Amino acid sequence: MRLVVVGGVAAGTKAASRARRVDPDLEVTIYQEEPDTSISECGLPYILSGLVEERESLVARTPEEFSRQGIEALVRRRVEKVDPASKTLSVRNLATGETFEDSYDRLIVATGASAVTPPIPGAGLDGVFNLRFLTDSDAVLGYVAEHSPQHAVVVGAGYIGLEVAENLVRAGMEVSLVESEDRVAATYGPEVSRRIEEHIKEKGVSVYTGTAAEEVLGEDGRVRAVKLGGEELAAELVVVGTGIEPAVGLAREAGVELGESGAIKVNRRMETSLPDVWAAGDCVETVDLVSGAADWVPLGDTANQMGRVAGTNAASPSGDSPLEFPGVLGTGVFKVFDLGVARTGLSEAEAEDGGFEVVSAEIEATTRAAYYPGGEPIYLKVIADGETGRILGAETVGGNADKMVDICATAIWGRLAVPDLVNLDLAYAPPFGPALSPVIQAGTVLSGKLGRQVRGARATE
Repeated sequence: MRLVVVGGVAAGTKAASRARRVDPDLEVTIYQEEPDTSISECGLPYILSGLVEERESLVARTPEEFSRQGIEALVRRRVEKVDPASKTLSVRNLATGETFEDSYDRLIVATGASAVTPPIPGAGLDGVFNLRFLTDSDAVLGYVAEHSPQHAVVVGAGYIGLEVAENLVRAGMEVSLVESEDRVAATYGPEVSRRIEEHIKEKGVSVYTGTAAEEVLGEDGRVRAVKLGGEELAAELVVVGTGIEPAVGLAREAGVELGESGAIKVNRRMETSLPDVWAAGDCVETVDLVSGAADWVPLGDTANQMGRVAGTNAASPSGDSPLEFPGVLGTGVFKVFDLGVARTGLSEAEAEDGGFEVVSAEIEATTRAAYYPGGEPIYLKVIADGETGRILGAETVGGNADKMVDICATAIWGRLAVPDLVNLDLAYAPPFGPALSPVIQAGTVLSGKLGRQVRGARATE
């Protein structure tokens, strides 16, 4: 039996490796358009500053390493068409331009996501980049080495834009951050956004919110400035980080059903609407486990988990395997300079849109006992359903962000309610936190609100 995986990186390579372990006799081929089969995309911003010194550090596995596992990994090969009726593929060798046909018994689509570049006049000038693949960071570093830019503009203030801004500052550039929304990190609450903006300004980043980049201005074919609101921001380098979208063109043309989000619709076994075709990773729609709604959450760890399920099921006899992917909470964390920022579950706005009776608690604490030196501030918001007491979401900024959000994600996954938070048995010692974890403190505040014992005040009040 022959399994073909379209796409590498996280989901595709995980699926191929898992399939090989399930069925050692399976013939497995990966087609990857990029020159690197499996990379750590999350590490791309850090190579710009030199924090990650070697390009090869971000290459998780090479084609040669896959070959030793009995997997044929072919890079610079783009699958241009899938015919599900004949179970054939049309593949282009990007190095030679030649096309050839291949066939499959079972197929896994892991085409990932592609960068979204807004229609900004001048975006095609030399010195304007996206940052999605290792080849993009190669291009940025090559440009920096040749032209030594002193001024950079980052368009988009989501987590990628914020990470890029930090690393360009660390590379010695003056950085301006432009965001069309009225605040940075707009998927978080305003309390988190405010803390992030204050922090990055302290680090030297100029922030422009509520305004869009109108035009990229150039000279001799190379970028020199970005125009917005009648102002010109000097820029010898521009990085556009305005988001990504699921890469579903191949699947759509093959007749695969898409979901509400525009990503590929799959069931819990990662099966698509076509027989013997599975899908996994950033091209796939899943389910939000809090709201029950369809959701698209492009994250590396999620892609790995999806790939494991897809690879197991595709390699199992008759596709007969009990393995399922249940859905996501949307848990994520990133760092910007000295701040950790994280969230899980629903935001207050999302919970309200979902019809929940929203109650929240906001806590200001530190990463260590007050008397123990070296503590860092923590802000934590926990969101609950006022009717049932069920924990719906959390977001945090400051120190120990990963720890705070992981506790809350586990609580949401286990469908814990507010009284459960109050009684959590968590580790304590002065070097690691206050006597009562901020999560327990938040649970206590929520308990009071749900019991109508106190009138809650927001931290900003």
